[in-house]
Amino acid sequence: MKQTCEYCTVQNIPFPKYELQEDEENLKECYLLENSQEPDGPIVLFFPLINDSFQKYKAPGVERSPEELEHGHVDIYGPQTPYATKELTYTEAAFDKLVKLSEYNILNNKDKLLWALRLAVEKKKHLKSECPS
Repeated sequence: MKQTCEYCTVQNIPFPKYELQEDEENLKECYLLENSQEPDGPIVLFFPLINDSFQKYKAPGVERSPEELEHGHVDIYGPQTPYATKELTYTEAAFDKLVKLSEYNILNNKDKLLWALRLAVEKKKHLKSECPS
């Protein structure tokens, strides 16, 4: 995300600033990036691949049983991760875990996703009202 921001800045492409308040060791599952000062700039939802509350919850608000805790362990950044960028294929189990983690992060951030959609619709309406055809 940082590299995309830097590239867009150099190329004069509208893009929201990447400014996380938290330290990068404790990332959240979803960030909404938007610059209201750039009417033609995009609204970006950034879902870093992190395994935060997924370790303890199999669905938003549904805790894992002790037997299910292993299913919540997804080693994304460790030295033995099956998700390293040098890996061109995943095992079926690794792929399934990644899909479940991604699904969980999206469902767990449904409100933020809906908010971003509302912002985008309002931004589009505002742009249309400023530039009638």
